[in-house]
Amino acid sequence: MASAADVEREIDRLYTLPLDQFVDARNELAKQARGDGERAVAARIKELRKPTLSAWTVNRLVRERELDVQRLLKAGEQLSEAQLGAVAGGDPDRFAAARQDEQEALALLAKAARELLTEAGRGTSAVDRVAQTLRAAAATEEGRKLLKSGRLTDDLDPVGFDAFTGRIAPAEGRSARARKGDSEAAKRREAEAARRRIRELEQEERRLSRLAAAAVKRAEKAEREAERLRAEADRAEQEAAAAAASLDEEKARSSEL
Repeated sequence: MASAADVEREIDRLYTLPLDQFVDARNELAKQARGDGERAVAARIKELRKPTLSAWTVNRLVRERELDVQRLLKAGEQLSEAQLGAVAGGDPDRFAAARQDEQEALALLAKAARELLTEAGRGTSAVDRVAQTLRAAAATEEGRKLLKSGRLTDDLDPVGFDAFTGRIAPAEGRSARARKGDSEAAKRREAEAARRRIRELEQEERRLSRLAAAAVKRAEKAEREAERLRAEADRAEQEAAAAAASLDEEKARSSEL
């Protein structure tokens, strides 16, 4: 760890390890830094917190499902822009399209998270929290930066539409009225209209989220059914091969009589 880049690479490596190895590896890395006389680096490493199971899974997805994560980040950025535009009176179809892109990306990553957790011998109950964290991270510029780092330690909470209301630029019509009289009544009407629009968008968001969750469950059920049918087919083939072998043996014995 002679350089800052070396330190960052070693820290990144911690987040690629199986979760139950994180603490021991972190402590060993801190010990190594102290032995090299790098006390500040050792203190920083020692403070690194072990990720939650869902945060660890998200970090794995960032590294192993890079294209899917990039798709989610792009969808999250587009969704943020569409939310602002919709609240300000823009095209609501753009919001719906952006939300659909986000849900499709989340569905792919949720499926990948289930596979990772299964391979790691963990239960899949953390999948919902993984999806929640991914969605929350993709919703803001800060969250997207944090997600790309691949060093999450905690779950992230969903970001509501209220987080965007302070960033809404006034429409051209409203700016003209403000210049004419800056009417308080007009401001209240605009604020109420924005709140109504936010409520409508939140309702649409919940509806699409339910649809996406249902679609993921249907896909998972179909996969399980396909696996069951493949297993049945394999057993049937094995039984058929065994029956054919038995038949050949019987024919051979009969020919000897």
